Amino acid sequence: MSGRFAVGVDLGGTKMLAAVVDLENGKILGIGKKKTRLGQTKDEILDRIIAVINESLDSASINRKQLRGIGIGAAGQVDREKGVLIAAANIGISDMRLTDPVGDHFKMPCLIANDLEIATNGELNFGAGTGCDSFICIFVGTGIGSGIVQGGRIYRGATGTAGEIGHIVIEPFGRACGCGATGCLEAYASRMAIARRIVAEIESGCDSTVKEKVNPDKGILRSRAIAEAVAANDPVVTRQVKQGAEYMGLGLATVMNLLNPQKIILGGGLIEEVDIYYRKAIKAARHRALKVPARGTEFVRAKLGDYSGVIGAALLVGDSPQ
Repeated sequence: MSGRFAVGVDLGGTKMLAAVVDLENGKILGIGKKKTRLGQTKDEILDRIIAVINESLDSASINRKQLRGIGIGAAGQVDREKGVLIAAANIGISDMRLTDPVGDHFKMPCLIANDLEIATNGELNFGAGTGCDSFICIFVGTGIGSGIVQGGRIYRGATGTAGEIGHIVIEPFGRACGCGATGCLEAYASRMAIARRIVAEIESGCDSTVKEKVNPDKGILRSRAIAEAVAANDPVVTRQVKQGAEYMGLGLATVMNLLNPQKIILGGGLIEEVDIYYRKAIKAARHRALKVPARGTEFVRAKLGDYSGVIGAALLVGDSPQ
């Protein structure tokens, strides 16, 4: 199917974002955005995906005949061939067929990949990874995930699941993780993990400026609220952010030692909003990594911000410039 434009969908743990993207330059022409609600049925999630795509198409003002197709990046493990979201701990669903119902509804091709893989592809083609042959994209949000680029191309691994940095075990008998294991990096350094520790301190009697902003049942606290609390020198929030950053440094050092990338690109809400987290994670990584990779690895922020995922998803159905 020919066409200059494609729709990219980023299905994350807290929000789903859709965009109409110009495949020639990565420019976004229209946006749709909705919350991802934990506990929704598969039909409800599918309805919201269709609605957010329609929202992006309505705001793009283009002829739908110019669309090449739809790409979906989903937060979890996917079967690309069957178009199935196998497991998504932060969304609360498993074995959900996505490409067939979405493609059938809009009568156009639909493809799926892991959300971090497609975000990495966005940064590779139009963002901070342009012109770099060896880098890792790591995004810190509801969870933690990464995409790997080697030789200028996405590396997927033997089973297509490479890049699950959030599930590096840093405390073998530690906190429970949404994946079912214990002690994963995600359970210590993600925004959700930090928010839950802040809630635990508040419940134990500690006072905090974010007390009224947090959902005590779900432990949800937005990155912007965390940044504002740090700026206000909130001791509870600042302490937990610094601790989370130290743990993130452990994960980064492991990546540096194992893969020795030219560059590590960091993105996601915590990275964009909370500067102290970004700086302290890098400092901890350089301190813990071996001397050569510690000196040789460049750290940068993701250039495309919230849109790296939707741009990369659109590239699934386009002729990628890579």
